[in-house]
Amino acid sequence: MYACMRWLRKSLLISLVRMPQRRRFRFRRCPRFRHLAVVMILLSFMFSAYVFVYTVPNERSRDDSFEDVEKNRKPDFTETRKGKIRQNLIIVAHGRSGSSFTGNIFNHHPSVFYLFEPYQTVERLHGGVAPFNRDYQEKSFEWMQGVFQCKFVSPKHANDIQHYYRKVVGKASRETQASIALSSPPFCRYNTTDSRWTLQDSCPDPFEQKMLEEVCEKKYSLTVVKALMGRMPNTDIEQLINVCDSSQEFDCKLLFLVRDPRGIIPSSKAVRFYRETDKAGLANSRMFSYHNCRQTELNLNIIRKLPPRWRKQIKILRYEDLAKDPSKLLPSLLEFAGLPMDKGLSDWLYLASHKPKTESDQKAAPWRQDSFEGADRWRWKVSPYEINIIEHYCRPVMKLLGYRPLDYSYEMQRNLSIRLLDDHFEALDWLE
Repeated sequence: MYACMRWLRKSLLISLVRMPQRRRFRFRRCPRFRHLAVVMILLSFMFSAYVFVYTVPNERSRDDSFEDVEKNRKPDFTETRKGKIRQNLIIVAHGRSGSSFTGNIFNHHPSVFYLFEPYQTVERLHGGVAPFNRDYQEKSFEWMQGVFQCKFVSPKHANDIQHYYRKVVGKASRETQASIALSSPPFCRYNTTDSRWTLQDSCPDPFEQKMLEEVCEKKYSLTVVKALMGRMPNTDIEQLINVCDSSQEFDCKLLFLVRDPRGIIPSSKAVRFYRETDKAGLANSRMFSYHNCRQTELNLNIIRKLPPRWRKQIKILRYEDLAKDPSKLLPSLLEFAGLPMDKGLSDWLYLASHKPKTESDQKAAPWRQDSFEGADRWRWKVSPYEINIIEHYCRPVMKLLGYRPLDYSYEMQRNLSIRLLDDHFEALDWLE
């Protein structure tokens, strides 16, 4: 018996075709295993054929396979569904990157229902910003999915919208934070452009969740929200993409707004996003620079790996390009969002991006600023030492976005005639 088992083990490794005559003869010595051996060898050939057919890598790339999965999850019905489902535009950015100015452009369009940072609602109802907390992530998914359908989850959520996106707390300017849609009829008696409009007299009554949902859905064709990376689950756009792909009841476009980190980081310190306690080594500035640019780079990497059908749904916008000539860029922004030109918006944008000529006019309208001057303000306010630290930690993402390093050149930093941006940059190629 033992000899037969030894023979069987050897025979499985040798093809019958090439088997020596003397080994074939051993079949007669072990008649019990003769048929079993034949069956085992045939099965081995079948298994080899299976492995060859099903495990050889497919010629398609992983991206193509991911695209197929995405199409199966949410088919692209852009043409057939146009006008039938809810349209949304998400402005994704860091704080201090010009996101309030950009969001306010859409806030002033009469077809837009605008919400300033809806993730703040999640923050308040959860009890704080917790991007890596599971409960925070679940609340974020439910809330954003509701916002994109004009379904505002609960009366508690609707009350938060009323208080923080219409009344506005603290010292924040209504011009940059309040939703014009929520401050206009039927929520208020007069339009905000009416001289009779005041928050207390024109909008005295709270609105109910049902009314909020009906007005959002029926009066406004597009919902626009501003979303800061630091408040997003896992501090990236992945959940937002999943929310957008979760239903055929709405569609999303994503405006990925970026700014030169040499402008973002000093501005963040100025408004106390972080405090610098190490005056010599600037340890906190180093840490903030690293995390800020790392978040940008990770989100850009997510964009790069998205399936082709998302490419037409995403636009990367450098704030410096917008600030240089907002009126020139306005038509392309509205076209991307699917909105028509509007004269009232054009007039407001010109005023908002140009500083008044007299000091009295400036005091009367502090919201009017020179947008181009503001975008480059860091060049004469921030020390070369601090700039060099930022460039050290942010060089990879600066290269992706076409920002030229100064490499400690103080003369180049202060010479405002030298443009520190390349006209074309690598990240744009990902969306072509």
